[in-house]
Amino acid sequence: MNTPSPRNRLRELVLLSSKITRPFRKLKAFFRQRYYGALFCCPGKKFPRIAAGVAFSCPENIRCGRNFVVNPGCYLAAKGGIVFGDNVVISAGAKIISSGLILQDGKITRSHQHAAVHVGNDVWIGAGAIVLPGVTIAGNCVIAAGAIVTKDCESGFIYAGVPAKPLRRI
Repeated sequence: MNTPSPRNRLRELVLLSSKITRPFRKLKAFFRQRYYGALFCCPGKKFPRIAAGVAFSCPENIRCGRNFVVNPGCYLAAKGGIVFGDNVVISAGAKIISSGLILQDGKITRSHQHAAVHVGNDVWIGAGAIVLPGVTIAGNCVIAAGAIVTKDCESGFIYAGVPAKPLRRI
């Protein structure tokens, strides 16, 4: 008589649990889309696709258009408000921050500035990119992975670097 080893039992248990939880992942994604669609006031039948593991601060200050996609590990801090256009994709680990500390006379104060971030239509924000308060990203732009956007971005360019500068025309 051959008894399974503890390692094989554990492997069988993991396989069984993944088969059981797979339908629930789709159900959780369904409810997550409906919840954020209502919260972000998304128009039309297309709900935003928000991955599990996305962190929000003040999500009630976010507005989005159609075909809005946020991948895992993103952080959206919307104290000052964030407005997204249609067909916006935010890659894994990107951060969009709409508030920050104020510098006065070369010293950091405890007061915050809140400035809305506007992202136009057909924008792709790459993995690990950071968008700072008060920035407007015009439509048809690509923000490269790891870029830090400190100033407004014109339409039709790829932006890369720290701080982000136009790399080339799309």
